[in-house]
Amino acid sequence: MNPMSSVMTVRRRLPGPLSVAVLFLAYALVLFHHTSFSAGGSDSSGYVNGARLLAHGRAHEPIRGLARLGLSSDFAAVFTPLGYTAARQPGAMVPSYPPGLPLHMALASLLAGWNSGPFLVSPIAGLACLALLYLLGRELQLPPLLALAGCALLAFAPTFVFQTLQPMSDALATAWALAAVLAAYRARGGSALWAAAAGAAFGLGVLVRPTNVLVLFPLLLALPPRARSWLSFAAGGVPFAVFHFLYSAAAFGSPWTTGYRSLLSEGMALRNFPARARHYGYWIARLSSPLVPIGWLTVAADRRAPLRDRAVLLSWFAAFFLFYSFYETYDAWWYTRFLLPAFPALILGALVAARDFVISRGSWAGRWRMAFAGALVVAALAFEVLFVAGERVHKFSKGERIYPEACAVARRRVPSQGIVVSMQMSGALHYYTDATYAMWNWLLPERFEQLRVSTESRGFRWYALLAPFETEYVRQNLPGKWREIERVGDVVLWELPPSWPGRPDS
Repeated sequence: MNPMSSVMTVRRRLPGPLSVAVLFLAYALVLFHHTSFSAGGSDSSGYVNGARLLAHGRAHEPIRGLARLGLSSDFAAVFTPLGYTAARQPGAMVPSYPPGLPLHMALASLLAGWNSGPFLVSPIAGLACLALLYLLGRELQLPPLLALAGCALLAFAPTFVFQTLQPMSDALATAWALAAVLAAYRARGGSALWAAAAGAAFGLGVLVRPTNVLVLFPLLLALPPRARSWLSFAAGGVPFAVFHFLYSAAAFGSPWTTGYRSLLSEGMALRNFPARARHYGYWIARLSSPLVPIGWLTVAADRRAPLRDRAVLLSWFAAFFLFYSFYETYDAWWYTRFLLPAFPALILGALVAARDFVISRGSWAGRWRMAFAGALVVAALAFEVLFVAGERVHKFSKGERIYPEACAVARRRVPSQGIVVSMQMSGALHYYTDATYAMWNWLLPERFEQLRVSTESRGFRWYALLAPFETEYVRQNLPGKWREIERVGDVVLWELPPSWPGRPDS
């Protein structure tokens, strides 16, 4: 072949991959720009607090308020912040969340420090999801353009955007689910190494979120039906199962116990199914357009797709949809995050159906069929982008900045013998400050008065760091002449002047 001809051929091919690389980099830059670097409410503070604990090689820690105030374990709930639950040891607490994400955060903190490291895990996992989705799409014999279209549909899905911008487990659980299924497909060639990789990815995914065990359904279908493959798969997952049991034993006193103890006993019920199924069905169609779920359902009748592929894609999403349809009630759109580890199946199923019913079976010329398929993808993308822009989903981090800012005020204004009443800010107070905090939602007036007399007699003073919705509850549960001393955004730091028995508040 003429060398000059080869150079010209490469140059003609470069713009495609180069354009994709530029778009991917631009998306990554925007993602990192909007990432929240704040330990906020229950979930985000719980994960980063857990990461810091694991980084010190510990599964539990003393309840700060009990130790400092010399109180009995009867007051443990009052001084346990959001994101924590009681440990087996008296006077100790443990993060209520699984250890998978905190482990990733602890590792990231070693590389990027605690100011950034824990908060980079979700956006990096989000970017990994896009690469893994493309590779899995190619394993399903999707043309490169359709596989890239799948990446775009996931990249701009409002739930995906929302969860990749904050320190929560959803994006990471999705990445490991994708990695497990992709490795299982690669194992079809008989590779024991790929089967072991599928087991390891599955094990990590379950460590991140226990309900990722539902990925086992598509994995059963994707892996080669050979004993060697399943033994390799099991071998890959065993180390992570062992870690889970050891961690649970250290944290909760039993390898079979987790921080999600009430999920099955309280959160799951048959009566929830109609409302939850309608909720998910509506919001999936609303967020990604009806084209995507209809396409996923259509793949069931797609005889051009291999039966195993159809079974993988259908069982993957259906397992998550059915399980969480029994979960407790809620109304917000972003609770579709529970289904996020199965979103790739929804998207890939729709694209497989588009390949076989729109492109391959159309009666028009190939160019027009591709154009029509592209129009369908653009329509679905328009649904996503309009929702993201309209709801300002990508601006989530702005609201989260209030947590470190409010904690900085408390750190500056509250003396060492201050007790900060809070609930919404309690996890952030534990992460950003050394303050003694108390949860107002576990106190009633009589109990608070008893606690107040006991602590004030020893020189302690009461403060409150409250979001707007908490103020009235604190006035009811912790009566007294609270006065505002500083405000940051809509969060207010209050002070309660000391009182003594027989005298009014001063």
